[in-house]
Formats: sequence, structure tokens, C-alpha cells
Amino acid sequence: MSDRLSLILTRHRRLSPSIVELTLEAADGTTLPVAPAGAHLELDLPGGLVRHYSLLDDGADGRYRLGVLREPDSRGGSVLLVDDVREGQAFTASAPRDRFPLDESGRRQVLIGGGIGITPLVAMARRLCRRGLTPEVHYLVRREEDAAFADELAALLPEGALHLHVSDRDGRAEVADLVGEVDAGVRIHACGPEGLLAALEAVAVTWPAGCLQLERFRGAAPDATPRDGQCEIVLARSDRTVVLAPDESLLDGLTRAGVAPPTLCGEGACGTCACGVIEGDVDHRDVLQDDAEKAANDTLYACVSRPAGARLVLDL
Repeated sequence: MSDRLSLILTRHRRLSPSIVELTLEAADGTTLPVAPAGAHLELDLPGGLVRHYSLLDDGADGRYRLGVLREPDSRGGSVLLVDDVREGQAFTASAPRDRFPLDESGRRQVLIGGGIGITPLVAMARRLCRRGLTPEVHYLVRREEDAAFADELAALLPEGALHLHVSDRDGRAEVADLVGEVDAGVRIHACGPEGLLAALEAVAVTWPAGCLQLERFRGAAPDATPRDGQCEIVLARSDRTVVLAPDESLLDGLTRAGVAPPTLCGEGACGTCACGVIEGDVDHRDVLQDDAEKAANDTLYACVSRPAGARLVLDL
């Protein structure tokens, strides 16, 4: 059974020069699946594009809200949604997918959002407040006009819980200063630009395991650097071997052989193109697996990952 939802855009509201809020409701007026805090939709766009957008709320009131930033280097998705779509337009989307689960076990909850990365954290803040757990929310933007969700968060949170950092006014934020002391009772969820997340990972090496949860916007781009020589891709279930040329991607080789898994996002973010790894080293470039899962090396995402050796055995 398909999990695709038929939706109608019922509101298109500009929050800033480059950010819009989209409100989507079921086309047939039925109840929407309730979304966990931190979940996203895979939104089908014209031209075969599929893009992922975090939900600002859980859909329990019969609507999903998305926040979309118009990206200067957009490949079409954000420009379309910010500039071109109109209320009443029909969309199909996945049911909510949760790749960024909220860990509610911490006695102290810290949410850190950089730019449009604040969107899943709005839903998390709402969930925590409903449970009587007031989070500390750090909202980092370049300019004050970029803080499109500051008013919503201010209305949701008690005074003093929202910390707005505007870099043009306040200078660069030091993530260690934002978080302060971290012990096993702290849970930190963060989403935003790679520089912010890398800085958090750097300071987190001294924290207890499990304190930091991150969501990245997309995986690393496929590495176009030619490998040293060919690579054998052994397809265990198909009893076949595909030889990749030094400059051929894994996905291209699997497509040539007619065994490529389906792909949607092309960014190592949706999980559609997962392949089981039986043997061989992999350069994992997705954003779905944490370091421990990548070290276990039992799953790769073919749209962005690549062999790291001369032979790779896959469960295909």
C-alpha cells in the first residue's frame, strides 16, 4: 500500500524576504497522520523533483506546516515553493518520516537551530512544552529579518527560554558557550548549516555518549574524484559482478546493470536507496547513519556513497 498523501496548499505566507510558510491539508478532508516531533515530508514537485521539508507541527489539527527558505543555489525546489506555487495547488507527499527523533529522556533539553534549520526544532519545542519540559532554544541567524519563527517560539516558550543570536549584530556564536556544561542528563538536538553542526560535533567529543542528536540538510555530494583503478561490485543475490570504471559512480554502475535501487532525494537523506553491505569498505556520505552505524558498515545509500576499496559485495 502506498504511503503517499494527496494534499492541497491552503495557505502560502511569506514570513521574510526569503522564507515562506506553507500550510497543507488533506485533499479529501480526511485526518492526516500525526507526525512525531522532528519529522519531515517528502514532497513531490513538478518535473520529478522530490524534496524533504521538516514539519513545524504534528498535524493533529488537520494541517501540516512547512518552512521553506529560498536557496540561492537551489536546484529548483525552493525557488518553486517560494516564488511560484499558489494556494489551491495539489501536491503528493509521503506520510511523515522521522529521521530526527526527539529524545525526551533528558532532564535538560537544549534545541539549537541555525537559519531554516530551526523548523524541526519548533515542533520539538511544542512537544516538550506540552509535556511540561521547557527547552532552552538557541536560534542562530545572520540578520534579524531571517528569524522568521522567532515570534512563534516566543509565544510558545516562557520568558528567558528563547535565545536569539544575530551574527551581524552579536558576532559569531561559540557553540560551547551556548550549551554550557553537559552531563548525562542533557539532550541537545541541533539542525542547521554544516559549519554549526561540525562545531557541535567537535565540542561533543568530551560529552557523554548520546547527548547530541543532529539533522543535516543533505548528505555530502558524491565524490567525483576517480578511484585508483576499477572496482568489482559483487551482487550476491543476483549472482553477478559489475565492474565500475574509475570515474563511474556506484549508482551509475548499478543502473547500467539494471539492479539499481529506487532513488528519490539524491542526497543520502531519504533512505530510499538503501543497500545491504556484505563485504568491503564504503565511503559513507549519507546523513542518515551516525558514526557507529557507518562503522558497522552493513548499509549504504547508493545515491551518494561509494566503494572505498577494490571489491564490494552487496545484498542485491
